[in-house]
Formats: sequence, structure tokens, C-alpha cells
Amino acid sequence: MTTVAIIFASAVFLLCSIEISPLGEVFSSSNTAMLSTSNTSNTTSTPAGDVLNTKYLEITNHTFSEDLLFTIVNGTLINNSNNTINSAEVTVQFYDANGTLITSSTENAKFIILAPGENSSFSVRSDLGDEIASKYKVIPGGDIEVG
Repeated sequence: MTTVAIIFASAVFLLCSIEISPLGEVFSSSNTAMLSTSNTSNTTSTPAGDVLNTKYLEITNHTFSEDLLFTIVNGTLINNSNNTINSAEVTVQFYDANGTLITSSTENAKFIILAPGENSSFSVRSDLGDEIASKYKVIPGGDIEVG
């Protein structure tokens, strides 16, 4: 029994003595907007964002960010109509430096039913792989309730 206790204590000591690097230094991504290393050649600038509002829906306060896995656009969706909007959603199109569409992603707004004048936050995530977005376009959508 004493041998087991010594092995267990040694294992705990070894685990406690291992230096764990911060997550930002363990993993890196060429798509990271703000990479916290001394090598600034891996830092990319935030792409230009454009909004294509519809007659009934408006996007405000949109932001672009990236983490280790996803490119993310967050913002607020506002119903500027006199009608209720059902299935409120937001599509984001991501473009490369040549203006070629990389991909588009669509997510529901936090509140999918918006009465006239109401707003909802949204978050659209997309995995661009090794691609780097140079610009993006945010487009609101939903079904107009008539009657």
C-alpha cells in the first residue's frame, strides 16, 4: 500500500510542476484578428463590414471577431416595420481579398419573432478554415406576418 501512495504522490507532484502555457500560446490560427505573440506577421486586420438592410429590418452595432475556431459577427436586428416579423434571421457573407465569396452563414436572431419596433441580438458564426475574410456583408431576413 505504501508503494501505491508514493507513486500517487509522485504523480501529483509531477502534474503540479508542469508549466501550462496560456491558450493563446498553445494554439494559433492564421485567421486570428489579434494574436498575442511577439510575431506581428500573423496579425490580420479587421475586415471591412457592410450592411444590406431591408425595407423592414435594420442591422445596427455589428462587430467582427475571431476565435480559434470561428469567425463571428454579432449585432442587433431591429424591426422597423408596422408588421410582426417571424423567423428573424441574419446572413453574413464572407469575401476574400479578391472579392470572391468564401462562404455565407445564416443564424436565427435570439428572438425569432419581432413585433413592430422590437429588436434582438444576433450572433452568426462561421468556420472559414484557412481562409481569411477581407470583407463581409450582413443581411437581415425573416417572414412578414400579414393581417
